[in-house]
Amino acid sequence: MSGAMSPIVVLGVGNLLRQDEGVGVHAVRALSGAQLEEWAQLVDGGTAVFEALSDWHEIGKLIVIDAVRAGKDPGSISRLSLREVADRTAPALSVHEHGLLDALGLLQQAGLRVGEVVIYGVEPAEAGWGTDLSAPVAASLPALAARLREEVGLAFAEEEPL
Repeated sequence: MSGAMSPIVVLGVGNLLRQDEGVGVHAVRALSGAQLEEWAQLVDGGTAVFEALSDWHEIGKLIVIDAVRAGKDPGSISRLSLREVADRTAPALSVHEHGLLDALGLLQQAGLRVGEVVIYGVEPAEAGWGTDLSAPVAASLPALAARLREEVGLAFAEEEPL
């Protein structure tokens, strides 16, 4: 990465003990060693977003991967802005949503500067006790990886001088 570019961080969040609720962590682990890692820092945030990001001072683009209940078919992928999540009056889409918003607020108060926040949510099928993803969520990981590569590519295209 060029020193002039703000870093891109891909943060996977979720609870690995609750099946599809851990999709963000599974996704980041699956992406480790992939071409995406050349352009973005992959971070396993688990259920501790504050701790996962506390060493950062500036993030140009934060891409969060999480399980999101949006009433779609299991394995469906949604792209949301932080504003769309924060402005919602309906119940939380994700069990981690409020933790994410709170952690980002605290980190910003502590001096973290974040340019853009994008959330990729995967519709869960199962959230019981277990460490394996359900079949539809596991099957969505290649499509999620492709969308993330596109998201990271778009971020660099926007930063390149004309």
